[in-house]
Amino acid sequence: MPLYIMYLNLKDGVIEEEFVKKLKESFDYNTGKVEGFGLGRLYRHHLFGANPRTYQIHVEFKDLGTWDRFMALLEKDTKASKLYQEWQNLVDMKTHYDEFIREIPL
Repeated sequence: MPLYIMYLNLKDGVIEEEFVKKLKESFDYNTGKVEGFGLGRLYRHHLFGANPRTYQIHVEFKDLGTWDRFMALLEKDTKASKLYQEWQNLVDMKTHYDEFIREIPL
């Protein structure tokens, strides 16, 4: 099962509570709307490196096709798109990065 991870900082002036509220609204709305879109988790780092990514978002995906299905939802569902954009607007997109990882069983 692939895992999508986004490393991020909030924009200057954005408070954590506002970000968490918007992210939760988006995750709650999308639950059950995209096949293979699993549990989302938010992690906060403390004193993490010289150029910290203060937060990490982890989302479990059934397969890599889940990302395509999620993007299709954002294109056709106005509310899903609006909620996604609201929390994304709170993120410093110049310093974030994303990755997909998958476990290789030993």
